Parts: sequence; C-alpha cells; structure tokens
Amino acid sequence: MKELTYKNYKNLVETLKEDYTFTCFSKIKFSNEPIEKKVLLRHDVDLSLEKALEMAEIEYELGIPATYFLFLRSPFYNIFSGNEGKIIRKIIELQHYIGLHFDFAKYENLTISQMSYQIKREIDFLQDFYSIKLDSVSFHRPLSMEFFSRLELSNYPHSYEPVFVNNFKYFTDSRAIWKYGHPLESKEYLEKKNLHILIHPIWWNEKPTSDISCIKNFSDTRDQKFEGDLYAELKSFWDGKDLKPCINKLR
Repeated sequence: MKELTYKNYKNLVETLKEDYTFTCFSKIKFSNEPIEKKVLLRHDVDLSLEKALEMAEIEYELGIPATYFLFLRSPFYNIFSGNEGKIIRKIIELQHYIGLHFDFAKYENLTISQMSYQIKREIDFLQDFYSIKLDSVSFHRPLSMEFFSRLELSNYPHSYEPVFVNNFKYFTDSRAIWKYGHPLESKEYLEKKNLHILIHPIWWNEKPTSDISCIKNFSDTRDQKFEGDLYAELKSFWDGKDLKPCINKLR
C-alpha cells in the first residue's frame, strides 16, 4: 500500500471517496460549507507535466477533482509552449483546479508587500493565457510560517493559511516516501478528520520505482524530447541523414 504505484493510488482515492468529499482551497476558504470530512488533494508539478496528466486522468476516471499547482517560470517545462499548453488544457478539461506554484528563489530581497505583488502578477499571467480563474497558490520550498501568517492574497487562498494548517492533517510523498505516514494508516483518517494530501506526480509509476530511478527516467525522457524538438526545428535546413547522427552525438 505504501509503494507509489498507480494501483495503490487508485486504492487510496477509492477508499477516501467512501467517507470524504474532495474539494479545493477556495471552496474551503470562501464557502459556508462545514469543514468536515474533506480532502484537499493537491499536486505540485515540479518537473513533469506529462506525469501530471497521468494522475489527472486517473482522478477523472475515479470521479474526483484535484488541484494542480504549476510554475509560471520553470527550467523543466514551458506553460506557454504548444505541446505543454495542450497538456494543461487537457487537465483543465478533466475538471481539475489549477493553481500557481510560486518559487521564492526567482525573486530576491523583497518585502512581503512586494512579494505579494509578484505572486499576483504571476497569477494574472496564468489566468490571462488560459482564460481561467486560478484556485489558489502553493509554494516551492516554502519560507517560515511567520512569513505566511502575514501573507494575504485577497481572492486567492494559499496553502499555508491558518484555515488549512489548523483544520487539516497534512501528508506528502516527498522523495518518493510518505513523509508523515500513509494517510489510510493515520489516526486522523480513522477519526475521519480532514486530510490535506500533497502528491508529486514524478514519484508515481506502474511499478515500484526508487526516487533515483524516477529522476533518471525523467531525465532520459526530457533528453529524448529535446532531441525530437531540435530535429523538428532544424530538419528543413539540413539533410536529415546528416542531422540525426549529429543530434545523437549530443547524448
């Protein structure tokens, strides 16, 4: 059950569905619904949009929504490119929520008001490009809780607000292990308390896979994609017979 396979993921979701309602951050913060037997299922998409889509398709088949937090500025994917834009639009079509995954490292020496301004700018870019309303904001390598207690983004909840920290038990699959234990083995699940589950799609596969192997697989796939994109861009300028061997030597 603890192995990060798609089969175990389906079992986790199906089991939670029996007693819980899956929801999103904005509904928890702004609606008047009682905060009881709720699951916040969240994906921080740090590396691979393709892996994120696999999770989104599983969740759609099981009839539950999740929130997908995307970088605006990532060295690993480009949300404005044609192919990766199609993946994001597909995740939206599958009735999932989209949020901003904000990286503090992209900005230096900002006050809290300046940081709030930059977060809202990134939100606007995402919303305008995809013509959607973002649900919420999560943070890559977050700062102190004292900082988050002073951060207010008006219409956009962030994942470290007191309503989420105080009312939900947090679980995450960091480094391909359940850092705080498996949700279904927790006291909070047995007592049907609210659960906040962070999933990183990069760690999940058909078969059990080590964290290092997950990264190696991602790196290999990314290299192959780069070579394919490079060939597609240059093939009209070179003879394909000469170009492919040259690209292959880049490995």
